Amino acid sequence: MNHRHSQGTALFTALLVLVGVDLVVQLWLLAASVDAVLRHNGHIPLLAAIGSVLLFLVNGGLLLYVFRFDRKMREP
Repeated sequence: MNHRHSQGTALFTALLVLVGVDLVVQLWLLAASVDAVLRHNGHIPLLAAIGSVLLFLVNGGLLLYVFRFDRKMREP
């Protein structure tokens, strides 16, 4: 295994951990939103939705970075 391949594996593993953490945070935001709606608190779901959209954009950016890195690794 060459250095570039091990570097790519480490990067991909770190990005998967970040995506997993983001997913857990988004699930927590969903649970907090449902709890707030059941308690008739209207502003918390809006803030949670904004946070969830931001996390979605971060995950999309990480995915694009992985695709670009993979394309760069495949070039001779």
